[in-house]
Amino acid sequence: MSYVDITILNVLATIYFSIEIIILFYYGGITFGYDSNGFDFKSSRYDLPFVSIIIPAYNEEKNIGKCLKSLKSLDYPNYEIVLVDGGSKDSTVDVASQYLDPDCIKISERLPEGWVGKSWACHLGYQAAKGELLLFTDADTEHKPESLRKLVCISKETNAGLLTLLPYQKMSKYWESIVPVYYFMSHVASGGSKNVNNRKNQGSFLASGQYMLFTRQAYEESGGHESIKGSIVEDYAFARVIKTKLGSLYYLENHELVSSRMYPESIKHCWTGIKKVLYAGTRITSPKKILISTLFVLWGIFTPFAILLSIHYHTSLFILITGGIYILHLLVFAHYWNKKGRHYYITYLFLPILEVVFILTMIFSTLEILFKKTTEWKGLTYKPDLDAGK
Repeated sequence: MSYVDITILNVLATIYFSIEIIILFYYGGITFGYDSNGFDFKSSRYDLPFVSIIIPAYNEEKNIGKCLKSLKSLDYPNYEIVLVDGGSKDSTVDVASQYLDPDCIKISERLPEGWVGKSWACHLGYQAAKGELLLFTDADTEHKPESLRKLVCISKETNAGLLTLLPYQKMSKYWESIVPVYYFMSHVASGGSKNVNNRKNQGSFLASGQYMLFTRQAYEESGGHESIKGSIVEDYAFARVIKTKLGSLYYLENHELVSSRMYPESIKHCWTGIKKVLYAGTRITSPKKILISTLFVLWGIFTPFAILLSIHYHTSLFILITGGIYILHLLVFAHYWNKKGRHYYITYLFLPILEVVFILTMIFSTLEILFKKTTEWKGLTYKPDLDAGK
């Protein structure tokens, strides 16, 4: 190996190691020293107000029964369930009718111009709701009996206008191994729960549309779903609105009170579900956070190449260092995903490949929106408003 080769290798190694140190400090800063599950529920100090649980649904015959059965089993004293169906082509309404009275099921006959289907269904649910608190939850969720009681207490304890949480993610198909990567990148891009729940840090926000618990006052003051009606990332856009306008956002993770399985049907289902939101999400995320998120992905993608390069040049020290960095990358990822979902070990075995898939999905998402101006979900075509939530 020539002197020039050694110099180039040393320069590249210095840049590589420096970037990894920066990334690790960033991850530590947004993650450690914060417990999003540190609440004592042994004694409730709060009254439990009436809650309206609103479920938007479209072609959910495989999920809606399990969801409603779990909601009907809640140990909460005062609540109602309102299901809004967006014109399902399957037996969603028939299944729901086994659990709900007819006046609890609303049918959306048309989608007004400028609205995305889910937001319109949520808006219709709000109009029918009577509760002091409004819980918007997805048809693919399942709820433990104590979940609503505990989460209403957290909402009051944190004085949250919007309490949102990441449901425990169930997975069993190999294509679902991309789900933890998606949520990990959301964690990095948002600035982490510590910053999301810091009311002074308005640049950090995150929400999961699978579980969004509003006070009616905060929902109405923020403009409700009408304020983000054209967004394809309505949860993320809503999080930004609540954080910047009201400063009363609280995001919860690391629990198993609510669970979900997002993309069990097929690779296409998973691909379109993630693709539709990626580019729209970047439009309301700061460039700095997009950059650091990109570096995280590149860390995982290029570390195996760094190991191979070290082996090629027979540099034992670099082999140990790059190998250690790669293991550290896996540990960081595993640390984040702990208690958030199933540890599907194919994810760790093929993490660099999954990160390449994530980058490709982002590229396709960007090209689709920029050139087609539309995106698809469950057979429906939407022209999203990329400025909603700004």
